[in-house]
Amino acid sequence: MVDGPKRRLPLVGGAHGAAPPPRGGAAGPEKRRLPVLQSSGEDEGEDRPPWHWIALGAVAIFLVWLPLAGLANTLLLRALEPTGDAAAPPSARLATLALINVLAFVISAVAGGYLVGRFGGRAGRREAAASGAAVAAIAWAFALAQGALAGALGSAFLLVVMAAIGCAAAYAGGVAGLRRRAAAGAPRPGG
Repeated sequence: MVDGPKRRLPLVGGAHGAAPPPRGGAAGPEKRRLPVLQSSGEDEGEDRPPWHWIALGAVAIFLVWLPLAGLANTLLLRALEPTGDAAAPPSARLATLALINVLAFVISAVAGGYLVGRFGGRAGRREAAASGAAVAAIAWAFALAQGALAGALGSAFLLVVMAAIGCAAAYAGGVAGLRRRAAAGAPRPGG
């Protein structure tokens, strides 16, 4: 291989060829510490524009709605399984299924609207309601793409109903979030 004397690698932080420090002894100069900058809370950077909170609220609504609807549908379908002669009529089963899904949507829209109202910076009730309408439109588009809807008039009516429910529930959540923000002493949007 290589002829000649072995060369030792230098110790980290030590001089070339220096011996390691004795146990318990000082390893050299003291470590320098970086200063810790404390945030005063006043200069936390720019707030997000209000339209960002529409998207954040919509994501929050979906994050609450999808697991809630899945759980509700699973439990409901198990409860409504036909048991011979005592089975519920199909129209009652469909009405119950629709009501449970609407309730899951309302709960999730209130939660998403609350998030926008409570933490939304300059965003308020209007952005919360817009996030509810956006989720309703996206869900309607998914249902339309799946072929679940029949007829143009029925599809348009369903979109209007879903958007109204989403707007109203998210608006109510936004109002509750703004009240909570005011109780915590945070500034209201626009002021």
